[in-house]
Amino acid sequence: MRRTPRRVEFFQGTIASNIDIGPVRIFDTTLRDGEQSPRTSFSYDEKRRIAATLDDMNTHVIEAGFPVNSEAEFEAVSDIASATDTTVCGLARVVEGDIDAAIDAGVEMVHVFVSTSDVQLEDSMHATREEAKSRAVDAVEQVKDAGVECMFSPMDATRTDPDYLIDIVEAVSDAGTDWINIPDTCGVGMPTSFGKTVKAVVEATDARVDVHTHDDFGMAAANAVVGFENGAEQAQVSVNGIGERAGNAAYEEVVMAVESVYGVDTGIDTTQITKLARIVEEASDIPVPANKPITGRNAFAHESGIHAAGVIENADTFEPGVMTPEMVGAEREFVLGKHTGTHSVRKHLVEAGFDPTEGEVREITKRVKEYGSGKRQVTAGDVERFAREVDVNREEEVRL
Repeated sequence: MRRTPRRVEFFQGTIASNIDIGPVRIFDTTLRDGEQSPRTSFSYDEKRRIAATLDDMNTHVIEAGFPVNSEAEFEAVSDIASATDTTVCGLARVVEGDIDAAIDAGVEMVHVFVSTSDVQLEDSMHATREEAKSRAVDAVEQVKDAGVECMFSPMDATRTDPDYLIDIVEAVSDAGTDWINIPDTCGVGMPTSFGKTVKAVVEATDARVDVHTHDDFGMAAANAVVGFENGAEQAQVSVNGIGERAGNAAYEEVVMAVESVYGVDTGIDTTQITKLARIVEEASDIPVPANKPITGRNAFAHESGIHAAGVIENADTFEPGVMTPEMVGAEREFVLGKHTGTHSVRKHLVEAGFDPTEGEVREITKRVKEYGSGKRQVTAGDVERFAREVDVNREEEVRL
């Protein structure tokens, strides 16, 4: 479903695109792959809180965990499945007991997977290609016989022989899988080649196609979006991009890219994105970098004098123009420091109730720059102190 494009009038430069994508669905794996981040473990209450927020935001699928892993995991997945309106998914190997556990947990979707790259088949599964394909077909049939939606993943698809990948995709499609997920398990996919892989799978199956991309080379979000461009209907993401090794495609990046740049209405309440990011940051104990797209504290912050002056005049000058802080529940910030210009200083002074002259603004700007050059953070209190030192009038004083 496409909404009225959010592009502002001048957003027709070299990046303007006529590529139409959609429908777009978001499969969140924060509670499964995200929790597999090294040194990360969510408590029962944390899993429930994250799931409730994802549900409230209208996320399409929540992969709540790996039910067979433990009694506690089974209980958490089961409770999330019963408490949310969103489709809840449970992960399972192509093993009968795994699938039974997921089904018994009450999930609406079971995500079964098997290794398909030769390196994983030989040195992890210790199975042949034919054995893997046979187990995959049996697993899909078991899920479908239970009347549950099925997703199948050929794990390590981007390092799998292309002919064998299509062979196993066709086999599980004939077995009735509802979804084929294409995992870039080790993050080696590059957008052009990954797009070709997605297109080949789309052409080989009647099932709906989903992608799962990892960020080992910083390509996860780009590959997820390229997946949509090549016919995938859904992308697996995690909040703040957490997950195995360098993590997954970030929920916030993929959602806002398709919403803002492509103009696709995902149906997700994006105004809760920043809140969700903070919840997961606290629960995972993985800090969000300041320069993290969308949710980092610098994402809508400006210090450079030229940039700040432009944004004060019109935010579209030095921000994307199709995404505002309000859209993701954040606030714009004008930071004072070494690179600050007079426009930001004047704005801070006026908001603090001062009525400075141009000369006073220049003097205070000089002091701000000097103070910030010492790698010290310039606070609102510092600006007020500088204003008092320069003897800047307060507005109420002027009115008297």
